[in-house]
Amino acid sequence: LFRSHSSETLCALPARKKGVTGITDPELEGYDDIATCREFDVRAYLGTYIEIDGGSDRTFAFVGSETRDKPFSADEREFLRSMGQWVKYELEQHERERELERTVDRLETSNERLEQFAYAASHDMQEPLRMVSSYLQLIERRSDDLSKETREFLSFAIDGADRMRAMVDGLLAYSRVQSDGDPLEPVELEDVLADVRSDLQLRLEETDADLDAEPLPRVRGDGDQLQQLFRNLIENAITYSGDEPPQVDVTAERNDDEWTVSVHDQGIGIDPAEQDRIFDLFDRLHSREAYDGTGIGLALCERIVERHGGEIRVDSEPGEGSTFSVTLPAATTGATDP
Repeated sequence: LFRSHSSETLCALPARKKGVTGITDPELEGYDDIATCREFDVRAYLGTYIEIDGGSDRTFAFVGSETRDKPFSADEREFLRSMGQWVKYELEQHERERELERTVDRLETSNERLEQFAYAASHDMQEPLRMVSSYLQLIERRSDDLSKETREFLSFAIDGADRMRAMVDGLLAYSRVQSDGDPLEPVELEDVLADVRSDLQLRLEETDADLDAEPLPRVRGDGDQLQQLFRNLIENAITYSGDEPPQVDVTAERNDDEWTVSVHDQGIGIDPAEQDRIFDLFDRLHSREAYDGTGIGLALCERIVERHGGEIRVDSEPGEGSTFSVTLPAATTGATDP
């Protein structure tokens, strides 16, 4: 194996021809002064040009230390071409893998910077928002001295500050999924759902909601994040239940080394054309007048599921309810799954 500038080697010949070059006797054919012939005693050469997509062009060759009495045959040339195609494939595959690694590195760096920015921006916004809210509440306590119109404007301002604080809190949670998450370990989803049910008890009673669940498995995950995930999904099911009392069902199905856990509701449903949007940060399908919310909940769910190596999807039709399904890794250490 040797490296040299192509203009000083026999490899320059197939590169110029963009094809196969055969030399049976460099001295007789006038190539004896080329560096590779002198330094490496190359007395026979059969090489082909390889054009590499996304990389430097190459040549691939067979060389010999003795001259040949007859030209290279068509079979020998065809074999060289076949070998050249194999080398071309391997080199291009290697170049694609290197480019993919570079792209992944750039994306990881970009994501880290975006997470740092989102965390810093939302964290730094908390104190000014607290101050604004505090002063608005002080003014509200003296609302007897204000006109009706001014009290109305004050109400709008307080509502706006509250919504902004909720968005900042959601953005903080979103930016912390990767950096502040606990290690993934065996977690009983039965315990997770019990905590969610406790958190939402008042909401369940106020809406006369019925929350039913099959026996749930043990998975590998971050317990706090899984609680956030299912609280968001169940709270959404309650919010978008329509005019009837909410009926929410949680089911689980084993698929090889993962579980698919689904949250079903019988609510207003989602138009299939809009379903890709619901996981976008700050994207909302409904006005705030119709349904309250920040537009962060489902984006946060997707981020949590991705951190667990799973996927989240929705199956829904308008007026027929929605089913949100998430895949989570099964726990394999001493778990007794239902």
